[in-house]
Amino acid sequence: MVWPYGAYNAAALKAAGRAGMPITLTLDDGPNSSSVPLSQIRRALVAYDTEAPEYARLMRSPVGGELRSVNRVMHVDLDYVYDPDPAQQERNLSALIERVATVRPRSVFLQAYADADGDGVADALYFPNRHLPMRADLFSRAAWQLRSRAGVKVYAWMPVIAFRLPASDPLATHTVRTQDGKAPADRYHRLSPFDPAVRSLIGDLYEDLGRHASFAGLLFHDDAMLSDDEDASPAALATYSRWGLPADVAAIRADPALMARWTTAKTRYLTEFTPELAARVGIWRPGLETARNLYARPVLEPAAEQWFAQNYEASLAAYDYVGLMAMPRMEGEARDEAVSDAWLARLARRAADTPRGLDGTVFELQARDWRTGKPVPDEELARQWTLLQRAGIRHLGYYPDDFLNNQPSLDVVRRAISVRTLLSRPVPPETPPPQAAEGSGSP
Repeated sequence: MVWPYGAYNAAALKAAGRAGMPITLTLDDGPNSSSVPLSQIRRALVAYDTEAPEYARLMRSPVGGELRSVNRVMHVDLDYVYDPDPAQQERNLSALIERVATVRPRSVFLQAYADADGDGVADALYFPNRHLPMRADLFSRAAWQLRSRAGVKVYAWMPVIAFRLPASDPLATHTVRTQDGKAPADRYHRLSPFDPAVRSLIGDLYEDLGRHASFAGLLFHDDAMLSDDEDASPAALATYSRWGLPADVAAIRADPALMARWTTAKTRYLTEFTPELAARVGIWRPGLETARNLYARPVLEPAAEQWFAQNYEASLAAYDYVGLMAMPRMEGEARDEAVSDAWLARLARRAADTPRGLDGTVFELQARDWRTGKPVPDEELARQWTLLQRAGIRHLGYYPDDFLNNQPSLDVVRRAISVRTLLSRPVPPETPPPQAAEGSGSP
C-alpha cells in the first residue's frame, strides 16, 4: 500500500493489514533501518521539477549523524485570525497565508487554543473536543491551508496543563497549588499534572486535536513548569509520598537534599507527560515532530531548574526541538544594546557548548514588548538575528507574528526567516488527505 501524499494513521495501517497489505510506503522523514517496521517504510518523492542538488540531498538524507536542515519558524496566534464575522475571518486567514507563503519559513508554530484575554491559558479551543468550549472550528482549516498553499510544516501549539475548564466540570478545581494550599496568583492557572483524571482529560484534548486536524508537529507551551513551592495539591502530595519524599512541601523545602531530589523528579515527571500526549495524537497523526518551549533562565542557570522544573539537556533528549525563548526584554536584559547582545551571546554559547544544542534548539526572539504593548523595532530584531547567525545558531524564529499590521516588517522577516529550498513532499493544491474521522474538522 502506498499512502497518497504520505497520509496515514494507526487505523489505516490496521485496515491495510486486514486487506492483505501489511507492507506500506509512507513519506515519513529519515532513513530506513531495522527499527522501521515494514508497515511504515520511508520514501522520498521526487517531482518533475526537482533540481539536481535537491535530488542528491534526497538520495543521501538523512545520513546518520548529519545535521538536520535549517529550521526557520514563524510563531502565529490564531487569535489574530479569529473574528466573529466569518467574512473578516476569511480575509484574516488569507492575509496570514499570503504572508507565510511570501516569507517561506520551514515551519509555523500555530496556536490551536483560544486565549482571548492573553493570560496564556486555554479558555477554549479551535477544534472540536470533548471538554472545553470551541471558539471556532478554525485550526484544521488554517493548518491545511498553510500546508497546501504556503508549503510549510505546521506544528500545533498547545498548553500542557494550562487549561481553564468550565466551572461545571468536576476537575475544574483540581489545580496546581502552592505550599500554603492556594492557587498561585502570579503564574499560569494550571491543572495539576499529578491527578490521573486530569492527565486523562488532557490526553482526550490532544487525541481530539489529532482526530480533527492534519499537521506535522506539536509544540508544547511554556506552561509545563512548576516552581519551588508547587505543586501542593492532594494528588501531588500523594505522588511525592510514592517517590519516597515527605507528603509535605514545607518539609521538602527545609532539606536541601530532599529539595534537589524533588526538583529532579518534578522535571522528569513533566517531561515524561508530554510523550504520553504526543502518543494520544499519534494514533491519528503518526510521525509527528515535537518541540517544547523553555524559559531562558534554567538554560543559562542550571540551578534555576528548581523554580521552573525545566532542564535544557533533558529537553534536548526528549524532543526534536527546544523552542528557547531568547527574549531579552521579557527577561529584563534589554537596558541597552550592549546588555541584550551580551545576554543573547551567552545563550548562543550555552547552546554551542551543549551536545546537540545547535542542532536541537530554535532561538525564538521577541517581536512584541508585552510590558509596553508595542512591537519590538525592526532594527533591533535584525541586529539580534545577525548576532545569532554569526554565533552559529542554525534554527531561528520569533513570536508573535502580527500579519495584520506587518509586524515585524516583511523585508526584515524574509531576510532572517526565509528558507529557499524545494519541498521534497509536494502537496495537492486542492484535495486534502483523507480525514481520519468524521466530524466538523474537515479543512
